[in-house]
Amino acid sequence: MRWLVGGLLAVVLIAGLVFAVTNLGSLFKSGPEANPSPNSAVTTGPNTGTPTQNQSSAPPAAPPVIENITRQGDFDFAATYDVDLVKAFDGNAASYWSDMEFATEGWGGLAKDGVPLFVKLKSPSTVSSITLTQLGASGGNISVFTNDRPSLDGAKLVGTNSFTSTDLTMPLAEPVQAQYVIVSIKTLPKLAAPKTRYGYGIRLAEIKVQ
Repeated sequence: MRWLVGGLLAVVLIAGLVFAVTNLGSLFKSGPEANPSPNSAVTTGPNTGTPTQNQSSAPPAAPPVIENITRQGDFDFAATYDVDLVKAFDGNAASYWSDMEFATEGWGGLAKDGVPLFVKLKSPSTVSSITLTQLGASGGNISVFTNDRPSLDGAKLVGTNSFTSTDLTMPLAEPVQAQYVIVSIKTLPKLAAPKTRYGYGIRLAEIKVQ
C-alpha cells in the first residue's frame, strides 16, 4: 500500500508542476510589450499646415526701374533741351522736360514724324502700364511702344492717347517683357499758360513704367 500511495503523490506533484509552468508561460506571453521595437510603426497626427519649402511662393518680380531717357531724330532745336530729359524720371513732379513752345501742334513743322523718347530700363522687365505726367496742357497725340532695343523698328505698339488731365495712364492689354519703352509724341498738347506767343508744347514732368 505504501508504494501505491507514494506513486499517487508523485503523479499529483508532477501534474501540479506542469500546470504551474504552463500558466506562468501564458502570463508572460499575454501581457503587452513593455518596450516596442524601434521598427514599430508610429501613427502621426494630421499635418499642422506648416508650409514646406515647396509650398512657399516665389518672391514677386521687381518693378521696372528707369536707367535713362534719350531722344532720337534729326531735330537740332530740341537738342538744346536734351539735358533736361533726366527731369522726366527724377521723382520731382515740379521739374520737367522741356520749355520748348511752337506755333503749331506738329512741332512747328520741325519734326514731321514727331519726337520719340527712348526710356531704357535697367534690365528687361515686365511692363503692364505707362503713366505720363505733364503740367498745364491738354490734347496732343502720344503713342507708346515697347522693344528690346532702342529702335522703332520691330517695336510693338501698346497704346495711343491724348492728355485730358495731368496724368495719362495707358495700361497694356497684356503685360510685355521689354527693356525699352518708347514714348512717341506725334503732336503737342495745347499749353494753358505758354511762356511765349506760341501755344503748343509739353511740360513732361514724370514717366512711370509699371
